Amino acid sequence: MDVVVTVGMGPWPFDRLLEAIATLCRDHRVFAQTGTSKVAPPCDYAPYVPYPRFLERIAAADVVVTHAGNTVRLVQRLGKVPVAVARTAALGEMANDHQVEYLRHEQRHGPVVAVWDVEELPAVVRAHAQVQPRLAAQVPLPPPTDPAAVADTLDELWRGLLRNPFRGHPLHRYAYAWEELSTLDGSHLDVGCGTGDFLAILGETTGRACVGVDPHPGSVRVARQRYPHLDVTRAGVGTPLPYPDASFSSVSLLDVLEHCPNEDDLLREVRRVLSPRGRLVLTVPARHAFSWLDPDNVKFHFPRLHRAVYSRRFGADVYRERFVDTRDGLFGDVSLGKGEHTNYRRGWLVERLAAHAFEITRESGANLFWRWFHGPSLLAGARLRARLDRAIWLDGKLFAGANLFITARRTR
Repeated sequence: MDVVVTVGMGPWPFDRLLEAIATLCRDHRVFAQTGTSKVAPPCDYAPYVPYPRFLERIAAADVVVTHAGNTVRLVQRLGKVPVAVARTAALGEMANDHQVEYLRHEQRHGPVVAVWDVEELPAVVRAHAQVQPRLAAQVPLPPPTDPAAVADTLDELWRGLLRNPFRGHPLHRYAYAWEELSTLDGSHLDVGCGTGDFLAILGETTGRACVGVDPHPGSVRVARQRYPHLDVTRAGVGTPLPYPDASFSSVSLLDVLEHCPNEDDLLREVRRVLSPRGRLVLTVPARHAFSWLDPDNVKFHFPRLHRAVYSRRFGADVYRERFVDTRDGLFGDVSLGKGEHTNYRRGWLVERLAAHAFEITRESGANLFWRWFHGPSLLAGARLRARLDRAIWLDGKLFAGANLFITARRTR
């Protein structure tokens, strides 16, 4: 029999399914679309297939084995009964179990053969010639959804995205900052913008003129490559911001203050470039019970361990660029000469803001146990990192003691 196996075009590998088709490859003519997986099945395969050719392969196949994604419905529309295997979150194959829920629903209501144990796959494929016509006759395919209803659903999803595109981000500071900045007018400056991810989405979803500045040349380079429309400038560590007085109606410092050589100097510069009554959104790590787990302090407290682990994970050349070549004034992402990645007490921060003529208008926070997940996530692979990020997000929803979020207004 001719068998087509497909795992979809998304970023999640599906090694479990691809490893299970070895027997199929021995007994049948198999073509596998392998996606991002590194598994090389013992048959004809390709990571991705152009869509017209993909349809041709499905039409010519006797059996189509697929993940429980959009291909299920595609195969059904082409008059076939797919054999489907769901990715599961518990095995790191997906961020959640939506494929499991979808396949359970389809197993009850649609023409599909659901396989929950991949060891059963060879027997299911052998029996498919008898099963397919019976299922196709007994379980009619639901009619296509009304296009207008699809458009309305997508419009509603987009409106939800506009409400806060960061609502599911593991770092809650981005959702907080977007809430505080998205309804304002005028230009915005993100100090320490990094690779520009927050700034780009803020500009795209609100139409505001967004400007970024960062001392790290690599981050600035990546930001310009990713978002050519963004105005991103490199400014040296501890130097004045390269903008005239009162240039911006808002400024953000998202986990930046703890990296700078002198907090007062930076706050003074931020006040200078803010317009009168302008808004500052400031987020910092708070001093709390688990501050000692801050992974950014490993390089100060355990330099040899840090060098060994970092070099093994990212390479010796990257380590030298980040921590040996300090011509950019940075030791990693911390200002050269600074001895710690600061975790702040609220009272001290409130006092410094008042000293620079800032009036606090809102306070919030997030997380408590997140450092237990954050450190391992920095070294984890993509699948494990996704699961750890989900734990960080949930911790941020339940607790509010590890990160301090402040909105302040320039008073004079």
